Amino acid sequence: MKEIDGAYIFSGDGGLIFSLENLEDGSAFDSDYLGDFLSAVESIALNIGEEEVNTLEFGNIKFFHTRDKLTKIGFAIKCKKNTKPKKIKQVLTNLMNVFLERFTGNFSSEVIIKKQQMESFIETISEQLGKGNKVEYFLDKIKIVK
Repeated sequence: MKEIDGAYIFSGDGGLIFSLENLEDGSAFDSDYLGDFLSAVESIALNIGEEEVNTLEFGNIKFFHTRDKLTKIGFAIKCKKNTKPKKIKQVLTNLMNVFLERFTGNFSSEVIIKKQQMESFIETISEQLGKGNKVEYFLDKIKIVK
């Protein structure tokens, strides 16, 4: 999907689990800090009485974000500012559902099982997000943070 620049998944403590980026001009984006940033924004939102943060805008980009309430795993989509929210929210929901479907019951599995699940996950979401010219994942971060 051309409107989507990146998809990110974070552990409950903000550590990067997965990123898929569609970089058009080779511009780099350091996604390592995004999970911590979104967690901080969520914390501030809770302190002022908001239940969650769904959208953040910066210049010409927009982030859509959600967090699974049970596992505390965070999911984010980076896209162009003019992208239709309804379309991105559907992609974000699908990203979360496919990830949780693949990994529920496997959070404590051996690395080889997690690797197989991750490869299956990437293949499935690539149909909607594109192959991405930068894909990273960190299997040791796939865990439930209590």
